[in-house]
Amino acid sequence: MFSDPLSVTVDGSAKSLPRVEASKQRTLYRTADGVFAIKIADTPGRNGLLGASIELAQRSPDPTPGNVFDDYRDIVNAFGITYRFDVSRGDSDDLPILRTALLSLVSGAFETRLLSGEK
Repeated sequence: MFSDPLSVTVDGSAKSLPRVEASKQRTLYRTADGVFAIKIADTPGRNGLLGASIELAQRSPDPTPGNVFDDYRDIVNAFGITYRFDVSRGDSDDLPILRTALLSLVSGAFETRLLSGEK
């Protein structure tokens, strides 16, 4: 299990996210105000394949007037990535190389194309 709390820097500001939920399948870290959350969850796979889905989400204020029961929408802005590795094949020197390549691919231009519906 990761340290408690997790720390993430969002737009130059450090956020502390204490662990608020832990189970065998997932762990949830969230800021005290509930605006930012990190979810780390197992991803299913075949035997020998391990994976974790990591998602950072930001909840937005509800723009609907008069909503006194819920100040936040259920819709969130989220960015996630899934890590999968096959431990049955042993450690791989390729993992850091592939990670670096993937992170450089997910640039602003790539994101814009995805948002426009390209596949």
